[in-house]
Amino acid sequence: MEYLFVYGTLLKDFKHKARFPVEEHLQFISEATVKGALYDLGNYPGYVEEPTGDVKGEIYLVSEIDKVFEILDEYEGLFDNEPEYIRKKKEIEIPNGETIESWIYIYQQAIRPEHKRIMNGDYLAFIRNKG
Repeated sequence: MEYLFVYGTLLKDFKHKARFPVEEHLQFISEATVKGALYDLGNYPGYVEEPTGDVKGEIYLVSEIDKVFEILDEYEGLFDNEPEYIRKKKEIEIPNGETIESWIYIYQQAIRPEHKRIMNGDYLAFIRNKG
């Protein structure tokens, strides 16, 4: 079984068009968190690996993993000359304290001064508060 953790524009309540082509292959498991930091990159967030801090998101069981990643890797720009993101597996914590090894997209470029950290690690709340 393969899992995917999302923390930004692919969250179910965000209703972003990039989610529609893969929606039928995503089975919601739970809200979840991952250790790290979340930054506002302008129109979307970037997750950065750090030992402290929690980033909130959702974990999904993925069917047709190759098809889903073909679409999402393109959306996340993994094939660009200088990709912003890489995809790798990390331990994701669900509310009961268990962890699930899941795929996650990790921002790999330099954080610039205009990239403000989202201190509570919750992109949806950040967008709602931005108003």
